[in-house]
Amino acid sequence: MTPVQRHREGYPWRRVLFGCSVVLLCWGIGLYREYQEIADVRIKQVQDWAYAKTWTLASGFTAERVDSFRAPLWKNEISGNVLEIGPGLGDSLLLLSRERVGRYVALEPNRHFHGALADNAKRAGFMSVGYDAESSPGASDGEFTIVNGTLDGVPKYVVEHGPYDTVVSSMVLCSVDDLQGTLERIWELLKPGGRFVFVEHVRHTDAMDASVDGESEVVNLRMWGWIQEVVTPVWSLFTGNCHLNRRTGEALDGMRGWEKVRYSTRRSSKLKDVMGPFIYGVAFKSQP
Repeated sequence: MTPVQRHREGYPWRRVLFGCSVVLLCWGIGLYREYQEIADVRIKQVQDWAYAKTWTLASGFTAERVDSFRAPLWKNEISGNVLEIGPGLGDSLLLLSRERVGRYVALEPNRHFHGALADNAKRAGFMSVGYDAESSPGASDGEFTIVNGTLDGVPKYVVEHGPYDTVVSSMVLCSVDDLQGTLERIWELLKPGGRFVFVEHVRHTDAMDASVDGESEVVNLRMWGWIQEVVTPVWSLFTGNCHLNRRTGEALDGMRGWEKVRYSTRRSSKLKDVMGPFIYGVAFKSQP
């Protein structure tokens, strides 16, 4: 190789940068393995914070879409001893008929929502708002009690204050790790004859779906269902584990133990809504 050729090649920056990138990647993997437990906690905290900020901005849009369907359910179907899973900011509490509701347990795993949730509970007419002592040491409960946790491992407080006349979920089942397991635990926590009241966005079904309400718009079901499947793996990383392709209605229909499952599906062809058709209704637990 001549001196001119060596000069033209210059310093091998690409190789150096590649080598440094590999070293940094291996170092990062090693650190994560060494401190995995701490890292997972920190990552979860950042995700919860980011999702709380995002949902605070998006909740108004969601309420605009679903409140005309949610309001009659919340007013007429929710009563007695109530458990709500994943109430978030608690804005739907304002739709309740307060005189029909006794104790209300709000199972919310994201602590960044707890302050707004407590404020909305007071606005909805609950005189005493508290926290369970297990997830918030030193706290006391109230007629409205916030419990930090999920149904993946049902908190002691939730079990002790059951069974429930009504279990409520609103745009929550899309984000649980185990849909079938969560529905089974909801069923277990209900009294015989109790009600599961829900509004949940779902994957597009087929053209023969009899649950679609009469005012839904025509949608290319095959195309948008395929898009939901493709987008979900990435979408769920940034939206609190939200899955656009959940088949919640079908899962409820296929469960034993319900005396009746009654729901409707709403579709929209508007670009802002077409990725999120939703079901709204009530499932009644069988009497013994």
